Amino acid sequence: MAKKAGLAQELFVHGYDLSGDVSAINNASSPRGVLEITGINSSAMERIMPRTDGMLNYNTWFNDAALQEHVILSSLPKTDSLVLWALGGSRGDTAAMLVSKQLDYPLSKGADGSLAATIDCQGNGEPLEWGVMLTAGKITHSSATASGSGTSFDNGAATSNGCAAMLHVMDINSGAPTVVVQDSANNSSFSTIISFTAISDGAEPTAERKTKADAVRRYLCVASTGTFSNCVLAVGIRVGTAQDDVAYA
Repeated sequence: MAKKAGLAQELFVHGYDLSGDVSAINNASSPRGVLEITGINSSAMERIMPRTDGMLNYNTWFNDAALQEHVILSSLPKTDSLVLWALGGSRGDTAAMLVSKQLDYPLSKGADGSLAATIDCQGNGEPLEWGVMLTAGKITHSSATASGSGTSFDNGAATSNGCAAMLHVMDINSGAPTVVVQDSANNSSFSTIISFTAISDGAEPTAERKTKADAVRRYLCVASTGTFSNCVLAVGIRVGTAQDDVAYA
């Protein structure tokens, strides 16, 4: 990885690709409070970390075409909205994942004729998770796709602290694919560690987050099973560390 500009990025909201509608990411953060627990026998302040949070705030242009921002954002769902921000279109690029509640859809018309909104997403039960893309942005599995060394991501080392993965499915031509995340110790022999819920044509766009506890091997990839044609998807993953404030279970 290296220094890079914020170009050619993608944003997915619960299976909707809003990359062409979003004009700016204003804030993606996992703020933490501080509890002061200083004892009378201490000569300096003592503090511990309480609960953590997550938030993502972005600007979007109005677009009421099919599968664009107005369709999903104006619905103001009461259920969780899963957001995946890919900071590039390559496998291994940094990604931010957030299980959130969308707080508002404040559409406004500017004096210059613009029609736009600023969207606030507040974390729900999970902090903002910084990870990487397991797919090269949005990709298409034309049919069942097996694991392979040419499509894997090298995480650098194995971990015993689990992982969290987020799947966004934008479109399926036919059938019902099951998307899976697989790991390998040698970049050759892969096994499934996360199996997302099978999605039938007509149930998309949709998104799902799943976790795995304990061991995750060094190499990771996305595969799919089932009988289907042309599943458009994106997957991000966050591999756990011993320092995580929220453990993967």
